[in-house]
Amino acid sequence: MSCQVCGDPNARYYDTNRQSLCRSCAKDTPAKVSRSTFDKRYWISDDPNEEPPNEAIKREFYEDYLRSECTLAQYIERTVEAC
Repeated sequence: MSCQVCGDPNARYYDTNRQSLCRSCAKDTPAKVSRSTFDKRYWISDDPNEEPPNEAIKREFYEDYLRSECTLAQYIERTVEAC
């Protein structure tokens, strides 16, 4: 099993981080929320006519969030641009 962040082969699965990480990356990675919680909080739109992104895009963003050194609030702040 390899670390999902750096590829180190000496990784183990951390429940709180929801992924396999080496000791160093686990120390730098905060606890992560589930995919359903992420989707509920991340994909919010004020425009009822806006089309939601497709499943592949949602999955890509969630995987990026998991591998980031951000909490969900930090990730949203860094990746969502206010219009």
